[in-house]
Amino acid sequence: MKKVKVGFIGLGNMGQPMAKNLLAAGYDVHVVAHRHRGPADQLAVLGATIAETPKQAAVDAAFVVTMLPDLPEVEQVVGGENGIIAGSSPGLVLINMSTVSPSGIQKLAETVANFGIQICDAPVSGGPVRAAEGTLTIMAGAKAKVFEHSRSILETLGENIFYTGDTGSGQVAKLCNNMLSATLMAISSEVLTLGVKSGVDAELLRNIILKSSGANFQLENWMPNNVLIDQYQAGFSLKLMYKDVGLAQTLGREQRVPLFIGNLVHELYGQFMNSELRDADFSVISTFYQDAANVTIANGDPRRKSDEEF
Repeated sequence: MKKVKVGFIGLGNMGQPMAKNLLAAGYDVHVVAHRHRGPADQLAVLGATIAETPKQAAVDAAFVVTMLPDLPEVEQVVGGENGIIAGSSPGLVLINMSTVSPSGIQKLAETVANFGIQICDAPVSGGPVRAAEGTLTIMAGAKAKVFEHSRSILETLGENIFYTGDTGSGQVAKLCNNMLSATLMAISSEVLTLGVKSGVDAELLRNIILKSSGANFQLENWMPNNVLIDQYQAGFSLKLMYKDVGLAQTLGREQRVPLFIGNLVHELYGQFMNSELRDADFSVISTFYQDAANVTIANGDPRRKSDEEF
Protein backbone atom coordinates (compact mmCIF):
# COMPACT_ATOMS: atom_id res chain seq x y z
CA MET A 1 0.00 0.00 0.00
CA LYS A 2 1.38 3.40 -0.99
CA LYS A 3 2.30 5.64 1.92
CA VAL A 4 0.49 8.95 2.35
CA LYS A 5 2.78 11.80 1.34
CA VAL A 6 3.07 14.67 3.80
CA GLY A 7 5.10 17.80 3.13
CA PHE A 8 6.53 19.45 6.23
CA ILE A 9 7.85 23.02 6.28
CA GLY A 10 9.39 24.56 9.39
CA LEU A 11 11.97 22.37 11.14
CA GLY A 12 12.67 24.40 14.27
CA ASN A 13 12.55 23.27 17.91
CA MET A 14 8.94 22.21 17.43
CA GLY A 15 8.79 21.22 13.77
CA GLN A 16 11.70 18.81 13.63
CA PRO A 17 10.40 16.44 16.36
CA MET A 18 6.90 16.68 14.88
CA ALA A 19 8.18 15.62 11.46
CA LYS A 20 10.08 12.80 13.16
CA ASN A 21 6.84 11.54 14.71
CA LEU A 22 5.15 11.51 11.31
CA LEU A 23 8.02 9.42 9.96
CA ALA A 24 7.71 7.01 12.86
CA ALA A 25 3.99 6.68 12.14
CA GLY A 26 4.72 5.53 8.58
CA TYR A 27 4.03 8.65 6.54
CA ASP A 28 6.09 9.53 3.46
CA VAL A 29 7.48 12.80 4.79
CA HIS A 30 9.06 15.38 2.49
CA VAL A 31 10.81 18.18 4.39
CA VAL A 32 12.01 21.57 3.21
CA ALA A 33 15.24 22.97 4.59
CA HIS A 34 15.03 26.62 5.65
CA ARG A 35 17.87 28.69 7.09
CA HIS A 36 19.76 25.66 8.34
CA ARG A 37 19.95 22.36 6.48
CA GLY A 38 21.03 20.35 9.55
CA PRO A 39 17.52 19.41 10.81
CA ALA A 40 16.49 18.28 7.31
CA ASP A 41 19.62 16.15 6.97
CA GLN A 42 18.94 14.55 10.35
CA LEU A 43 15.41 13.67 9.29
CA ALA A 44 16.69 12.31 5.97
CA VAL A 45 18.75 9.76 7.93
CA LEU A 46 15.45 8.59 9.45
CA GLY A 47 13.79 8.23 6.05
CA ALA A 48 12.54 11.69 5.11
CA THR A 49 12.95 13.04 1.60
CA ILE A 50 14.45 16.52 1.31
CA ALA A 51 12.49 18.77 -1.04
CA GLU A 52 14.34 21.75 -2.41
CA THR A 53 11.23 23.95 -2.48
CA PRO A 54 7.72 24.05 -0.97
CA LYS A 55 6.48 23.32 -4.52
CA GLN A 56 8.36 20.01 -4.56
CA ALA A 57 7.03 19.11 -1.11
CA ALA A 58 3.46 19.71 -2.30
CA VAL A 59 3.60 17.63 -5.50
CA ASP A 60 1.33 14.57 -5.05
CA ALA A 61 1.03 15.31 -1.32
CA ALA A 62 -2.20 14.71 0.57
CA PHE A 63 -1.14 17.16 3.30
CA VAL A 64 1.42 19.90 3.80
CA VAL A 65 2.16 20.89 7.39
CA THR A 66 3.60 24.32 8.19
CA MET A 67 5.24 25.11 11.54
CA LEU A 68 6.62 28.61 10.97
CA PRO A 69 7.03 31.75 13.12
CA ASP A 70 4.18 33.87 11.74
CA LEU A 71 1.75 34.46 8.89
CA PRO A 72 4.21 36.24 6.52
CA GLU A 73 6.40 33.14 6.52
CA VAL A 74 3.38 30.92 5.87
CA GLU A 75 2.25 33.15 3.00
CA GLN A 76 5.76 33.11 1.56
CA VAL A 77 5.88 29.31 1.30
CA VAL A 78 2.32 29.13 -0.04
CA GLY A 79 2.64 31.57 -2.96
CA GLY A 80 5.09 32.20 -5.74
CA GLU A 81 6.45 30.00 -8.52
CA ASN A 82 8.10 27.67 -6.01
CA GLY A 83 5.31 27.74 -3.44
CA ILE A 84 2.83 25.15 -2.23
CA ILE A 85 0.11 26.34 -4.60
CA ALA A 86 2.37 25.81 -7.62
CA GLY A 87 2.93 22.15 -6.71
CA SER A 88 -0.48 21.27 -5.36
CA SER A 89 -3.32 19.21 -6.73
CA PRO A 90 -6.99 19.82 -5.87
CA GLY A 91 -7.79 18.18 -2.54
CA LEU A 92 -4.53 19.06 -0.81
CA VAL A 93 -5.00 20.03 2.84
CA LEU A 94 -2.66 22.65 4.28
CA ILE A 95 -2.36 22.02 8.02
CA ASN A 96 -1.10 25.28 9.48
CA MET A 97 0.28 24.70 12.98
CA SER A 98 1.86 28.14 13.30
CA THR A 99 0.36 30.74 15.64
CA VAL A 100 -0.94 33.56 13.45
CA SER A 101 -3.68 36.17 13.18
CA PRO A 102 -7.17 34.59 13.11
CA SER A 103 -8.38 37.00 10.42
CA GLY A 104 -5.14 36.51 8.49
CA ILE A 105 -5.48 32.74 8.28
CA GLN A 106 -9.12 33.14 7.24
CA LYS A 107 -8.04 35.32 4.32
CA LEU A 108 -5.35 32.83 3.36
CA ALA A 109 -7.93 30.03 3.43
CA GLU A 110 -10.08 32.00 0.98
CA THR A 111 -7.08 32.50 -1.32
CA VAL A 112 -5.96 28.87 -1.44
CA ALA A 113 -9.52 27.63 -1.88
CA ASN A 114 -9.36 29.10 -5.39
CA PHE A 115 -6.71 26.47 -6.16
CA GLY A 116 -8.56 23.52 -4.61
CA ILE A 117 -6.58 23.65 -1.33
CA GLN A 118 -8.32 23.55 2.02
CA ILE A 119 -6.86 24.66 5.33
CA CYS A 120 -6.96 22.94 8.67
CA ASP A 121 -5.73 25.64 11.02
CA ALA A 122 -4.23 23.82 14.01
CA PRO A 123 -1.94 25.78 16.37
CA VAL A 124 -0.34 23.82 19.19
CA SER A 125 0.65 24.16 22.82
CA GLY A 126 3.14 22.13 24.82
CA GLY A 127 6.67 23.11 23.85
CA PRO A 128 9.52 21.05 22.36
CA VAL A 129 9.34 18.26 24.94
CA ARG A 130 5.71 17.45 24.22
CA ALA A 131 6.34 17.91 20.50
CA ALA A 132 8.94 15.14 20.75
CA GLU A 133 6.59 12.95 22.78
CA GLY A 134 3.70 13.49 20.38
CA THR A 135 1.56 14.77 23.26
CA LEU A 136 0.84 18.32 22.13
CA THR A 137 -2.47 20.06 22.68
CA ILE A 138 -3.89 20.99 19.28
CA MET A 139 -6.67 23.51 18.64
CA ALA A 140 -8.04 22.88 15.16
CA GLY A 141 -10.29 25.21 13.21
CA ALA A 142 -11.57 24.03 9.83
CA LYS A 143 -14.60 22.79 7.98
CA ALA A 144 -15.81 19.68 9.79
CA LYS A 145 -14.96 17.35 6.88
CA VAL A 146 -11.48 18.82 6.56
CA PHE A 147 -10.88 18.36 10.27
CA GLU A 148 -11.96 14.73 10.14
CA HIS A 149 -9.79 14.14 7.08
CA SER A 150 -6.81 15.62 8.97
CA ARG A 151 -7.48 13.81 12.24
CA SER A 152 -4.93 11.02 11.69
CA ILE A 153 -2.14 13.58 11.22
CA LEU A 154 -3.24 15.58 14.25
CA GLU A 155 -3.48 12.50 16.44
CA THR A 156 0.03 11.50 15.44
CA LEU A 157 1.33 14.86 16.63
CA GLY A 158 -0.84 15.52 19.65
CA GLU A 159 -2.62 13.91 22.57
CA ASN A 160 -5.33 16.48 23.24
CA ILE A 161 -7.13 17.37 20.01
CA PHE A 162 -9.83 20.04 20.18
CA TYR A 163 -12.09 20.93 17.26
CA THR A 164 -12.87 24.61 17.74
CA GLY A 165 -15.08 25.31 14.73
CA ASP A 166 -14.43 27.35 11.59
CA THR A 167 -11.01 28.39 10.30
CA GLY A 168 -9.39 30.92 12.65
CA SER A 169 -11.15 29.72 15.79
CA GLY A 170 -8.17 27.57 16.76
CA GLN A 171 -6.02 30.69 16.63
CA VAL A 172 -8.42 32.48 18.96
CA ALA A 173 -8.06 29.67 21.50
CA LYS A 174 -4.28 29.63 21.12
CA LEU A 175 -3.93 33.39 21.57
CA CYS A 176 -6.08 33.30 24.71
CA ASN A 177 -3.87 30.51 26.07
CA ASN A 178 -0.61 32.27 25.28
CA MET A 179 -1.67 35.60 26.71
CA LEU A 180 -2.52 33.81 29.95
CA SER A 181 0.72 31.82 29.80
CA ALA A 182 2.77 34.99 29.34
CA THR A 183 0.95 36.62 32.26
CA LEU A 184 1.47 33.64 34.55
CA MET A 185 5.19 33.64 33.80
CA ALA A 186 5.46 37.34 34.61
CA ILE A 187 3.50 37.22 37.86
CA SER A 188 5.17 33.98 39.00
CA SER A 189 8.56 35.63 38.43
CA GLU A 190 7.39 38.66 40.34
CA VAL A 191 6.27 36.76 43.42
CA LEU A 192 9.32 34.46 43.49
CA THR A 193 11.59 37.48 43.34
CA LEU A 194 9.66 39.09 46.18
CA GLY A 195 9.83 35.95 48.29
CA VAL A 196 13.53 35.24 47.74
CA LYS A 197 14.51 38.88 48.29
CA SER A 198 12.58 38.72 51.56
CA GLY A 199 14.46 35.63 52.71
CA VAL A 200 12.33 32.64 51.68
CA ASP A 201 13.94 29.85 49.61
CA ALA A 202 12.58 29.72 46.04
CA GLU A 203 11.93 25.97 45.97
CA LEU A 204 10.20 26.09 49.34
CA LEU A 205 8.03 29.01 48.23
CA ARG A 206 7.24 27.22 44.96
CA ASN A 207 6.14 24.08 46.81
CA ILE A 208 3.94 26.11 49.15
CA ILE A 209 2.24 27.90 46.26
CA LEU A 210 1.73 24.64 44.33
CA LYS A 211 -0.26 23.34 47.31
CA SER A 212 -2.18 26.60 47.62
CA SER A 213 -4.52 28.79 45.60
CA GLY A 214 -1.74 30.37 43.51
CA ALA A 215 -0.73 27.12 41.80
CA ASN A 216 -0.22 27.38 38.03
CA PHE A 217 1.31 25.50 35.10
CA GLN A 218 4.30 27.80 34.64
CA LEU A 219 5.36 27.53 38.27
CA GLU A 220 4.93 23.77 38.32
CA ASN A 221 6.20 22.65 34.93
CA TRP A 222 8.20 25.38 33.20
CA MET A 223 10.16 27.35 35.78
CA PRO A 224 12.13 24.40 37.25
CA ASN A 225 13.89 24.05 33.88
CA ASN A 226 14.95 27.69 33.62
CA VAL A 227 14.22 30.22 36.36
CA LEU A 228 15.08 27.87 39.24
CA ILE A 229 18.45 27.05 37.66
CA ASP A 230 19.00 30.55 36.20
CA GLN A 231 19.28 29.20 32.63
CA TYR A 232 17.17 30.48 29.74
CA GLN A 233 18.58 29.00 26.53
CA ALA A 234 15.90 26.55 25.38
CA GLY A 235 12.14 26.37 25.07
CA PHE A 236 9.70 28.93 23.64
CA SER A 237 11.40 32.18 22.67
CA LEU A 238 10.48 35.50 24.21
CA LYS A 239 10.16 37.10 20.77
CA LEU A 240 7.49 34.56 19.79
CA MET A 241 5.60 35.10 23.04
CA TYR A 242 5.76 38.86 22.45
CA LYS A 243 4.38 38.28 18.95
CA ASP A 244 1.53 36.11 20.24
CA VAL A 245 0.46 38.54 22.95
CA GLY A 246 0.55 41.26 20.29
CA LEU A 247 -1.79 39.18 18.13
CA ALA A 248 -4.10 38.81 21.12
CA GLN A 249 -4.08 42.59 21.51
CA THR A 250 -5.10 43.00 17.89
CA LEU A 251 -7.90 40.48 18.38
CA GLY A 252 -9.04 42.38 21.45
CA ARG A 253 -9.27 45.61 19.47
CA GLU A 254 -11.16 43.86 16.67
CA GLN A 255 -13.64 42.41 19.16
CA ARG A 256 -13.74 45.52 21.37
CA VAL A 257 -12.60 43.58 24.42
CA PRO A 258 -10.44 45.52 26.91
CA LEU A 259 -7.15 43.78 27.69
CA PHE A 260 -5.70 45.88 30.49
CA ILE A 261 -3.42 43.20 31.94
CA GLY A 262 -2.55 41.73 28.54
CA ASN A 263 -1.44 45.16 27.34
CA LEU A 264 0.82 45.60 30.37
CA VAL A 265 2.32 42.14 29.86
CA HIS A 266 3.02 42.89 26.19
CA GLU A 267 4.82 46.08 27.18
CA LEU A 268 6.87 44.17 29.77
CA TYR A 269 8.03 41.56 27.26
CA GLY A 270 8.74 44.36 24.83
CA GLN A 271 11.52 45.60 27.11
CA PHE A 272 13.62 42.68 25.85
CA MET A 273 12.92 42.98 22.15
CA ASN A 274 15.94 45.19 21.44
CA SER A 275 18.36 42.81 23.15
CA GLU A 276 19.79 39.38 22.38
CA LEU A 277 17.56 38.00 25.13
CA ARG A 278 14.61 38.12 22.74
CA ASP A 279 15.84 34.74 21.44
CA ALA A 280 16.02 33.20 24.91
CA ASP A 281 13.19 31.23 26.51
CA PHE A 282 10.33 33.54 27.48
CA SER A 283 11.02 32.78 31.16
CA VAL A 284 13.97 35.20 30.80
CA ILE A 285 11.35 37.82 31.66
CA SER A 286 12.12 36.83 35.26
CA THR A 287 15.52 38.54 35.00
CA PHE A 288 13.73 41.88 34.72
CA TYR A 289 12.57 41.42 38.30
CA GLN A 290 15.73 39.70 39.52
CA ASP A 291 17.98 42.46 38.18
CA ALA A 292 15.77 45.19 39.60
CA ALA A 293 15.74 43.54 43.04
CA ASN A 294 19.43 42.50 42.84
CA VAL A 295 18.66 38.92 43.80
CA THR A 296 18.88 35.59 41.98
CA ILE A 297 15.77 33.46 42.40
CA ALA A 298 17.72 30.22 41.96
CA ASN A 299 20.05 30.68 44.93
CA GLY A 300 19.34 34.00 46.64
CA ASP A 301 22.68 35.51 45.58
CA PRO A 302 22.98 39.14 44.46
CA ARG A 303 22.90 39.76 40.71
CA ARG A 304 25.61 42.46 40.98
CA LYS A 305 28.15 43.60 43.54
CA SER A 306 26.57 46.94 44.32
CA ASP A 307 23.62 49.13 43.41
CA GLU A 308 26.03 51.41 41.52
CA GLU A 309 26.26 48.70 38.82
CA PHE A 310 22.53 48.90 38.13
